[in-house]
Amino acid sequence: MRVIICSHEADVDGIYSASVALMKYPHADVSFYNYGVDNFTKMYDYLKYESKKTRNGLVIISDLGVNNEVIDLCKDSIEYLVNNRWSVIWVDHHPWPRRALTSVRKIANIFHDSSGNKCATEIMYDNFMYKNKIAEQLSLIAHSSDFMTNIKNYDSRVSELIHFYRNNTDAKEKLQSLVLKSSRGILWDTDMQRDYTKFIKISEFQIKASLKTLAIKKILSFNVAFVFIYPYVQTSLFSQELFSNCKIDLAMLFNRNGKVSIRRNTDKISCSKIAANLIEGGGHEFASGGRLKNDARNFKACINEMKGAIIKALE
Repeated sequence: MRVIICSHEADVDGIYSASVALMKYPHADVSFYNYGVDNFTKMYDYLKYESKKTRNGLVIISDLGVNNEVIDLCKDSIEYLVNNRWSVIWVDHHPWPRRALTSVRKIANIFHDSSGNKCATEIMYDNFMYKNKIAEQLSLIAHSSDFMTNIKNYDSRVSELIHFYRNNTDAKEKLQSLVLKSSRGILWDTDMQRDYTKFIKISEFQIKASLKTLAIKKILSFNVAFVFIYPYVQTSLFSQELFSNCKIDLAMLFNRNGKVSIRRNTDKISCSKIAANLIEGGGHEFASGGRLKNDARNFKACINEMKGAIIKALE
């Protein structure tokens, strides 16, 4: 049976949940995607093409949440796959609209937990590779990475390396290599160290450049940092640096493509509620993202758009 694993390209949870799936289905093909209508369309176009070539296949989608903008796309595409005798398993921990869960559950096998207590790798481990020592270790690391807890269990270099790889021309091959290695219990090796050394040299320079754009503004009772980030700045780790060095409650990080990453330093505000007011917004209470309407080169307009999203979330 043909098996395809489609996972989130952007973080440790996406990579390690795909690794646990690969442990269950060692001969599966692995591909990576991000959020947004365009990315989901790309994923489904690939799956539809493959389902035409081979009947009786299985798709495992991991660490990718569904928002209102892609519900109908998901429903129609999964129905197409099912009609071609493919099955779909969806493993995720992001909040889904009720309509999405109801409609997709009718045609796919969903393992979903939006409690905020588990990441996708943990759900994958619990349901497919329970008691496997490698899978268990991957689930612990992914949890620490995704929720930024028990930091001693988590090697931040992996997150940085993922970020480095996905911004390179050979991203697919590099990310697939990480999945394969971690599925075999290899969490770090000399090739990864060599690539990481290259990344650090570029990243340190770009972090300094990003810090020059830092603007801290008071929005209602919250101190909010707005920062333009360059391609090799890893957002989660950079936001933690901002929280450590600045008296801020919220970090709004955006790049040249208008992609916004939202991180919080207080539980008095929800990142996902802010993201809901942006294009293609989605994520967790504590970490979310979306996209801007304004051109990223217009710094003032971008800040005003993000301010509007924050104010709406607090109303």
